[in-house]
Amino acid sequence: MIKLESKKSNIICIVMAIVLLVSIINSVYINMQNQKFKNGDIQQMYSEWYALYCMSEYVDRFINGGSNDGERYILYVNQVCHHFKISITPSELNTNLSNLLILSYDPLFSNLAKEEETLNKEKAIELLKKMNSDLLAISKDIIEMSEEEKEKLLDQSSSKYDEMNTRVKDFSNKYNKLVDDYFRTYSEYVSH
Repeated sequence: MIKLESKKSNIICIVMAIVLLVSIINSVYINMQNQKFKNGDIQQMYSEWYALYCMSEYVDRFINGGSNDGERYILYVNQVCHHFKISITPSELNTNLSNLLILSYDPLFSNLAKEEETLNKEKAIELLKKMNSDLLAISKDIIEMSEEEKEKLLDQSSSKYDEMNTRVKDFSNKYNKLVDDYFRTYSEYVSH
């Protein structure tokens, strides 16, 4: 009887050890997969913000160079602005910036690049220059973050996310209003 209980105890211990080992292996695998997804999200975020940074530099050269060939750049700016919305993880920060890009940045650039349709060239250049400078600074700050900071930026409950979200929200609200005012003001002059 004692031998039978001893064998049962041994079998139970072996089964528990196997279950524990399988649980540990599963936990390690899940952790590795989680890290892989985080790295993918970080890389995706970097790629999209880097595209905005490059676009901002490009637009800066366009503005400062006084190019008269803006129409060939319209498609590029339009694609970058609209691609940002569909390619990045949804969050308030990304929605705020996406709205700015689609509702203000792209239309203002298009208006300026189409010489014959520009409502007020000096005002459009001034406004786009300021908006572009701020976008360049924000995107540069994000792409130059360490991997740890980028990981925190993906966590919507972190202070890093809150800080950047507030900055982007203020930036977006400011320029959405200014661009809206620009189109309202100068469209009236054109229609009269």
